[in-house]
Amino acid sequence: MTKRQRLRVVACLGLAALVVCSGPLGAEQPGEKGKPVATDREGTWSFFAAPYGWLQGVSGTVVTDGEAVEIDVPFENILDVTQAGFMLYLEARRDRLFVAFDGTWATLGGASEGVLIDLDVEVRERIYDLRIGYQVFNRELGDPIHRSKFTWQRRGIVDMFIGGRYFRTEPVITLTPIIGDEREISTVDSRIDPFLGLRAGWDMSYRWIIGFRGDIGGFGIGDAAEFSWQAAAEVGFRVSRRVMIFAGYRVLDYDTVTGEGADRNGIELNQHGPIIGGGFLF
Repeated sequence: MTKRQRLRVVACLGLAALVVCSGPLGAEQPGEKGKPVATDREGTWSFFAAPYGWLQGVSGTVVTDGEAVEIDVPFENILDVTQAGFMLYLEARRDRLFVAFDGTWATLGGASEGVLIDLDVEVRERIYDLRIGYQVFNRELGDPIHRSKFTWQRRGIVDMFIGGRYFRTEPVITLTPIIGDEREISTVDSRIDPFLGLRAGWDMSYRWIIGFRGDIGGFGIGDAAEFSWQAAAEVGFRVSRRVMIFAGYRVLDYDTVTGEGADRNGIELNQHGPIIGGGFLF
């Protein structure tokens, strides 16, 4: 089994595992009496906005005209390598239907000194993710929990979604050998990948919620990646009915390398690292 096939199996198993979990992180907030907001907003639109930070590391291979160069920028060095970055998640929901946008704007860079050659890497990326989904599972879990001022019901939720993800990745690699001239390798990878996925989660308590999401895409359709996958796990804390904070871990992996020999070009990249942010329900 090739590396790519193993990744596909892992991604598919991960998505299957999400089915047995429940509820998207932040999709429903408890009301003042412990009831989900959706119960008093039935038939109307609600909006969720969450600016967040993704402290991502980048590893992979850039192939230009058959020449491959390895990239390895660990997220542990994020404060040293991040030159600019902003992430934003937006969602509009009406009952079971929702539309969402997830945008990433970032520039990462790093340098390493070798015995025979020094390497300087800069990666500029733009990722725009647009999806439409439907809530396929929303169920009460266990018996109601009675408190002195309210009665609260734990719930589990599963959403399915499809969409498209626009990538624009611009790696610039500068090679400085001890002997010889400095050389620069650069490429621009721009495309739209179709994808499908699930997100799921559940309430651990009145304040604490846990969520998972994942998708697979690309499939080699047109100019799309041969294969791409994404997965994330998050824990959230409800500060109030309309405000929450969350933290978790996210991985995005894609492979666009095509061709043979000197005609081989593309990027095989894995982006991974912790995420942290806050959400606001309108």
